Amino acid sequence: MEIFNGKRFIMLMVLILLLAGLTGCAKKVVYTENPTLPDAVEKTGEKQTVIDSVGKMEGVANALVCIFSPETCEATKQEREMNR
Repeated sequence: MEIFNGKRFIMLMVLILLLAGLTGCAKKVVYTENPTLPDAVEKTGEKQTVIDSVGKMEGVANALVCIFSPETCEATKQEREMNR
């Protein structure tokens, strides 16, 4: 069991730990674009902008109201039907 007390074994373990630590902290690949689409899917030329997402906030707010307060959601639907 003297092999575990030798300088070579200790240096090998330190080297393995050092290499494992360095490879575990390697920089991950960050994709700036989405992967390519299959041939069957057509790509639209429109890009989503901040103004587009701000325009959809009313719909998101209404959906959240319906989720967390269903009784007020029904009242909102009835108001919309009466205004039409």
